Amino acid sequence: MTFPKRLWLWMILFFFSISAQADLRFLLPPVSSPAVMYAAFTPLAKYLSQAIGQKVTLSFSANLENFYNEAEKPTAQITLFCPISYIRTAHTEAYRPLVAVTPTPGGNHSVIVVRKDSHIHRILQLRNQSFVMGDPACAASSLIPLSLFHEVGLTRKSFSTFRQSGSDQSALMDVAARFYDATAVAENVAAPYLRSGSLRVIARADVGPGDLLAASSEVPAAVRSRLTAAFLQVYRADPAALHALGGLAAGFQPISDEDYNVLRTLYKDIHGVALNPKIRQEALTLGIPPTFTPLSAYRIFAPLQATLSQITQRPVRMVIPRNEETYVADGRKGRFDFALLTPKMVPAENNWMIPLAESVPNKREQGLAIIARDAAQGTKFRLSDPLSVAYASPYCSGKSIVTKKLHKLADGRTIVWLAVGSERAVFTHLADGKAQLGVVRVATITAREKELPGTWSIIQNGGDAPAWTLAANRRLSPGLRDRVGKKILTLPAEAMKDTGFQNFSSSRP
Repeated sequence: MTFPKRLWLWMILFFFSISAQADLRFLLPPVSSPAVMYAAFTPLAKYLSQAIGQKVTLSFSANLENFYNEAEKPTAQITLFCPISYIRTAHTEAYRPLVAVTPTPGGNHSVIVVRKDSHIHRILQLRNQSFVMGDPACAASSLIPLSLFHEVGLTRKSFSTFRQSGSDQSALMDVAARFYDATAVAENVAAPYLRSGSLRVIARADVGPGDLLAASSEVPAAVRSRLTAAFLQVYRADPAALHALGGLAAGFQPISDEDYNVLRTLYKDIHGVALNPKIRQEALTLGIPPTFTPLSAYRIFAPLQATLSQITQRPVRMVIPRNEETYVADGRKGRFDFALLTPKMVPAENNWMIPLAESVPNKREQGLAIIARDAAQGTKFRLSDPLSVAYASPYCSGKSIVTKKLHKLADGRTIVWLAVGSERAVFTHLADGKAQLGVVRVATITAREKELPGTWSIIQNGGDAPAWTLAANRRLSPGLRDRVGKKILTLPAEAMKDTGFQNFSSSRP
């Protein structure tokens, strides 16, 4: 009798375990009240349960700390992440993206807002003013505004008060109620205040990849595939479940972990912490010189990235080091499979990279610009002696190209050249008053003006920008390098227009 009893007990435990595993937890972040979240997501959970043949149960976190603790538990679950909470969690836990959340209109932009009657009209006027941050887990409310501040030389100490509120709604109400001068949130979150006229926008920037749904490592691959398919089909399979989400989602679309590298780059720039994913990315690398902001670079060079991925049949992720010296050093260490090189970088990388194609400059506009921080409205910009000029060094040709024009502009003043390491650093040196003038590519200042209008002025065009060369790592097979070199010449003429050049021509003899 003893053996059958033990066998019976084992069978009970076995079936209990199977039953427990049958429930897939759906973890929700504290972006609204539990009642609102449950009402919004219950129809979706029921739809998913039917679609994958496994019960999906909702779980809500009371606060952000509790959310992180629950997300890191070793249990089978899918989790709704804001971008920052995802890259933080995926750094320590093996999460795999399922789908991206398609935001409602305005959800893919971060806006810095002030009261309608505020004297603040440009981002630099926030210096010595008060600022309140919204949800720290969402890029639009935290990382994006911090990166904009970083680009113009503003730090937390630049504000009279800099506080974290914990939620977007409380931050917006605090500004509307005159407790703080400004905040930043996603544009769709700020929409009611913008429509009523109580708040207005002084800066707008792309957010990059947004909210997503990801599965923990305990969710089997087959279940992940069924979940992804179910999310992508919900708009026609169960439109009522999608409609119930209201402003939280307009739909779902494909996504990969590599899409969040741009936010990882920003996070490292701002916080000095590298949030590399726990699951290693099996992707080729494309090095981009540190000229544009990371968000602009990821958008501008997306056609090139997609073409390289198509040719190689492998994912290609962009890598944007902080300065030119680091960029060249990384190339010498073999960290790039492909890289865009300035003329002075080509010989420096000769032992590691082989040129494939050279960019064709856009002849419709001057390629280099001498710029200054925009003076206060109604005042005339004045140069002082000595004249300090920031340029990207040591692998930038801009200094030699504009030297003659700058001497004429200086009109006898002593010129002090400041080698600041990257074009990105040129802008921050102008913003915090460390330099009077800067030398950058016109394409760079054009992209920057889209995010921060009225912050810098072009004093004079300085000539054609030097061409960039697309190079490949010598360890790649000659056949692959040859295919890339030929295919890259067929890019549409307008595909690379925001880079400052039209397309590529062969750089081989």
